[in-house]
Amino acid sequence: MRLVDPRLPFTAVYSIYHHEYLGYMISAHIVQLLPSGDLSLVHHRLVPENMDQFLHGLDEQDIALIKMTDEISPRRIIKKFGGNPRHEAEFFTTRFIGELANLAKNFVQRKVAVILDTLGDKWVFEMGNDGYPAKEPIRLLDEKASVWFHFRRKESFTRYYPTIKLRGDSVLLRGLQARLICLQPAWVLLNGEIFTFEEEVDGKKLIPFLKNEYIVIPKDTEAVYFEKFITRLIENYNVVAKGFDIIDIREKPVFQLLVKEHDGSSFSLLPRVLYGSFCLDLLKEGKIHAKLKQIGDSFTFHRIYRDCREEKKSLDFLDSIKPNENSLTPWEYVEKEKGLAWLSQHHDLLKNNGIQIVQENKSYRINLTRPEITMETHDAGDWFDIKAVVRIGQFEIPFIKFRSHILRNKREFELPDGSIAILPEEWFSDYQHLLEVSEMHNGETLSIRKYQVPLLHLPSKSNGTAKLFESIKQLDRVPEFAPPVHLNADLRNYQLQGYNWLMFMKNHSMGAILADDMGLGKTLQTLTLLQKEKESGDALAPSLIVLPTSLIHNWKNEAEKFTPQLRVHIHTGINRAKNPEMFSGFDIILTTYGIARQDIDILRGFPFHYVILDESQMIKNPESKTARAVRKLISKYRLSLTGTPIENTVMDIWSQMAFLNPGLLGNETFFKRFYVQPIEKDRDTKRSAKLQRIIYPFILRRKKQQVEKELPPKIEKLHYCDMVDTQKDFYEEVRSSYRNYLMELISQGTWKKNKLNILTGLQKLRQIAIHPQLIDKENYDLQSSGKYQEVRRMLDQVIRKKRSKVLIFSQFVKMLHLLRDDLDQAGIRYNYLDGSTKDRQAEVDSFQTDKEIQVFLISLKAGGVGLNLTAADYVFILDPWWNPAVENQAIDRSHRIGQQKTVFYYKFITTDSIEEKILNLQRKKAQLSDEIINVEEDVYKSLDIGDIEDLLK
Repeated sequence: MRLVDPRLPFTAVYSIYHHEYLGYMISAHIVQLLPSGDLSLVHHRLVPENMDQFLHGLDEQDIALIKMTDEISPRRIIKKFGGNPRHEAEFFTTRFIGELANLAKNFVQRKVAVILDTLGDKWVFEMGNDGYPAKEPIRLLDEKASVWFHFRRKESFTRYYPTIKLRGDSVLLRGLQARLICLQPAWVLLNGEIFTFEEEVDGKKLIPFLKNEYIVIPKDTEAVYFEKFITRLIENYNVVAKGFDIIDIREKPVFQLLVKEHDGSSFSLLPRVLYGSFCLDLLKEGKIHAKLKQIGDSFTFHRIYRDCREEKKSLDFLDSIKPNENSLTPWEYVEKEKGLAWLSQHHDLLKNNGIQIVQENKSYRINLTRPEITMETHDAGDWFDIKAVVRIGQFEIPFIKFRSHILRNKREFELPDGSIAILPEEWFSDYQHLLEVSEMHNGETLSIRKYQVPLLHLPSKSNGTAKLFESIKQLDRVPEFAPPVHLNADLRNYQLQGYNWLMFMKNHSMGAILADDMGLGKTLQTLTLLQKEKESGDALAPSLIVLPTSLIHNWKNEAEKFTPQLRVHIHTGINRAKNPEMFSGFDIILTTYGIARQDIDILRGFPFHYVILDESQMIKNPESKTARAVRKLISKYRLSLTGTPIENTVMDIWSQMAFLNPGLLGNETFFKRFYVQPIEKDRDTKRSAKLQRIIYPFILRRKKQQVEKELPPKIEKLHYCDMVDTQKDFYEEVRSSYRNYLMELISQGTWKKNKLNILTGLQKLRQIAIHPQLIDKENYDLQSSGKYQEVRRMLDQVIRKKRSKVLIFSQFVKMLHLLRDDLDQAGIRYNYLDGSTKDRQAEVDSFQTDKEIQVFLISLKAGGVGLNLTAADYVFILDPWWNPAVENQAIDRSHRIGQQKTVFYYKFITTDSIEEKILNLQRKKAQLSDEIINVEEDVYKSLDIGDIEDLLK
């Protein structure tokens, strides 16, 4: 490094030199311009690590060039390709061979080409043999040269040579010390000037002419040379020929997709383009394509000019619909089934976008005409006849001929001429269900039951039955029916619509599910239907209602209240009649699922008017004995009632429809394969929508929010629950003990002195009626309670609604603890409040604002006052209070200013227990206001001997 004169400017210069192994290279250096005009070397080999000290003499272009020249320095190349820069000689003499040498040289060539393009007006020199970087100045020309390759075919050989023109003059490379300093693309150093070409030229094609005037192609090798060399030359360069022809083809492109069968299990789908009679691979790039034709000793080249714009447009379209989306070769080796489906789906689209399909299949020809189906339907009483014809080109084939193909998911159908038609993919989802459940007649006609019409894809104007199903979609289109005369109830508008819908479904012999939300009156709507049947004389036999044990008394009470003319018989208990003939004197037979299962051999022989399942999710498991039993019952009509038609799985709905409309959803195996797996495992939204469309006409579901305006602000209901056997036995044991004790005290005249003991007994009976564990938690035989089971069942219904919230009140904290433990185990969030709760308002605020919390457990005493719980829309009172005023205080926690919803209040009453008697006592003591009776002890004091005797009966 020389001393720098700060008074003189310095700059970067770039030197071209030849490396023994890497070829021509370029390096950067720093020089100073002396007053004499000479250059003085300041720093040899400028690299990024040392250029900072010269930055005030460099511009951004210099900085970029210094970085690029450093990348191709020998030390960087050695390091890049796994060598040690300290041992340069060893690397190039021992390791710089074969593929590694080729990779390194190509890397250098690419970088040199970029550097030459970037140099612009920088100072460029040829390096001297002594390493001086500025020996001879070199000028980079802005002008570019052109090259033409000439062929002269003679009788025994062909001559080949290039002509180069630069600035209008011919340039000869041979003998003029021309050097190719870059090959890809070619850059030529000649007479102190560097130039490149208008069209990128492969420098390797010019190398022979640095020493030779021309190349001679012998006669015996010309055919191979012409095919492999000249065709590529014609595609990329200007070629002039004598002795053979070069014909230019400029035609409008015609696009095709070649379908070629391989081994019977896959296709190649190859996009190609035709120019006249010449077929090109659309996937191969290039502006010009050359084809050689040899006839005898005559050679003709066809130079095909491609319409790159139209080709790209066509290829972009094909890429948008390509069959192998994630494959590196999206158009080759498409699996046969997938290929057939793709061709069928896109045939018309390809045609409309100007792409012809050409087949080269070995074993058969595919008929790509899309099959079209037409259907004629005829009403045949309870049945519906379908005659369908499929047109495929010139052929008309009965649709029934495709049945086995559709059921077996086979898309290839052989036509009479031996060609193969591809059945549309949607046929397998649209018609597989129909063909699975239909019956064949006369080899041409399919028959289905009236209620199976939703399986068809028919416009509503096509026939009356189709219109029927269309009308069900809008309740206001269902005809109105006069309500029964002897109905002791005023039906709300939505209940009247529900009754009309039930009558409508009955008149068309279709089984139905009334799936209104809990509390909206499914029982009342059903009783209205049965009362109408009685009054019209249509009910020639009683109707059987199968329901959970806990609902027997609720149905009996509702019937007595709303339809007292309907004669009700309860078919339960160990002494129940075993002869169904005795049913004939009644209108309604109430029985439980357990009894129906046990007595199925008796019940199945009796022809009921209706069989109605309440809480029909009880038969959700189609394999259960209960579900199998109820499907054996005989009736003219069928109806299901449930607030949760689907509890856990899609299979729930199959089990209910198998009872209501046998055959609608096919057999169990078909339904699991066609619906359950695609919907639950594959999340198939189309299959889910199809199932919904089929079952929609048979289900009427109204949510509370939909009918809110029709409901009063507050709806109170008594909900009766039967004790389980062990609970009943325990209750009877305690009741008898205290009754005997009371009778003894009365006989001795000492009952008033021992009144507290008697009241303790009454309290025990109340606890047993709720749950025996409240007084005997460790007894395994007392782990169950009829009321508790019913509370949990109805609580589950509320929780499934997501947006609904429920307050649960009990006088007994132990009962709240049982529920709390149960909810904890189930992972259900809740709020809790009893006398020991410290921050009452925090629990209230949480319930009011947290949408994820749906349950609030509250002690009746602790929660009776001071709370505002307007977020609730259900209230459960688990045990009747001696004083109804205290119950009303609890109810008013939710029904107060700020409440925007109708609130349903359920008071759970255990049948045949002290709780029923407390209800009577409440009515008897109704004249006592809450100002007089404030605590339970006041009620105890007001009980006389008659009251106590009634409670212990």
